[in-house]
Amino acid sequence: MKITHKVLQVTIEHEVAVGTNNAIEATIQHMAWIHTDEETGKVSVDLDFADVDNVRFLGIPIEKGYKAFQKFKSQMLELGIDVDTLLTEKAANLIDDVDMAKLKSLIRR
Repeated sequence: MKITHKVLQVTIEHEVAVGTNNAIEATIQHMAWIHTDEETGKVSVDLDFADVDNVRFLGIPIEKGYKAFQKFKSQMLELGIDVDTLLTEKAANLIDDVDMAKLKSLIRR
């Protein structure tokens, strides 16, 4: 048997607030796949925005589940607030180079 790559899958969560006066709060989840090439020793990280959970609007929890979140987003869009855009923009800036280095170090343990 020849092992050529190792992969570690990690879920990362961030509590965020977006919108006017941070009216929408949520937990944003990313999935990270940290992998190493056994021959070269190179460590890489693939990162994907995965999910949104624990959504609250003005401190009031939004019902859990896909359909409830879709309904909330639809209602907000009717008011001119694009929840998807707000959360996607926030998610894009959550993991920096220091975090990526920390993730890479996990596979070496």
